[in-house]
Amino acid sequence: MTTAIADLVVPSVFTPYMAENKPFKVAMLEQSGILAPPEPQIAQRFTTGGVQIEVPFWDDLDDTEPSVMNDSDDQIAVSKITASDMKAYKHRLAKKHGSKNIAGYAATGRGDSPMNRVAERISAYWGRQKELRIIANAEGVIADNVANDSSDMVYSIYSDIASPTAANRISYQGMNRARLTMGENLDDLRVIAMHTNVYSTLLDDEKIDFKRPSESPFQVPYYAGMMVIHSEQMPVTTGTNSDRYDCYLFAPGAFMHIDEVPSRPTIYGNEGTEITRDPGIGLGGGADYLTTRRFELIHPAGMDFLAVSVAAGHGATLAQLRLATNWDRKYFRKNVKMACLRVNI
Repeated sequence: MTTAIADLVVPSVFTPYMAENKPFKVAMLEQSGILAPPEPQIAQRFTTGGVQIEVPFWDDLDDTEPSVMNDSDDQIAVSKITASDMKAYKHRLAKKHGSKNIAGYAATGRGDSPMNRVAERISAYWGRQKELRIIANAEGVIADNVANDSSDMVYSIYSDIASPTAANRISYQGMNRARLTMGENLDDLRVIAMHTNVYSTLLDDEKIDFKRPSESPFQVPYYAGMMVIHSEQMPVTTGTNSDRYDCYLFAPGAFMHIDEVPSRPTIYGNEGTEITRDPGIGLGGGADYLTTRRFELIHPAGMDFLAVSVAAGHGATLAQLRLATNWDRKYFRKNVKMACLRVNI
């Protein structure tokens, strides 16, 4: 008798396990504070029907100079406050893994199912997907900014040259110029995400400090007082002579975030975790399947998701999140809690 996936995965236990067992990078992202729950009234709309969530907000008061009082009969001018809204998208995501039983015999000779390994690694898979979707949101916001807002969220020291100099690489000065795109709100930016190749430059130059926050089980890297998150998934643009690396600076609450593993019961377990089997496939060899699902809201605060290229479906693909045409900024620049620094390595 061999261990089957049904022996390892009990949906009622496994579904909350998927939600709680966060990989290192996701734990850092959430600890950094850049992911924050939305206002309660917005969170309530996440569980209702439809794909989009309308997020209304009051615009700030204008800076019209106040009147100077006098003893005339003239009436004071009346200013008004206006309201706007932005649209966030609910992303309902699913992944199905499967394995024919004969593959287990071919691999080990014992019939051990490759699906056992899938069950062990599925939380890490969803963690990587969250990381990719956060980065893709930032890519789309910056692409829209370059296309429609004169790149006022971007500071670039990148040059497409064969031999970049120190002036083209990440530095305190470059990072501060990127922070200054936030105006007087520059101190709000406390987290910087960069490609691992950029991070290695800082390690070589001994510019990284490691701290262990009291609530953290691991040490956290810092650069110039900012928490560093590095990933090989950060965007790299191929140049003729030298590649361009985009670093993203974030403030706490940069993204409205809800992460839900659905748990409605089904005949195969529950919506979050379903185990199915097809005994007839492979001319009777059989196959096991594990389907997992996540419902997510990862939305950059102050942005409108236009969903121009999203023809159907409950959510957007990574490619759709990266498109400038799917985004529009609704807040003033200094109230959108991110910036971009472009560098060489």
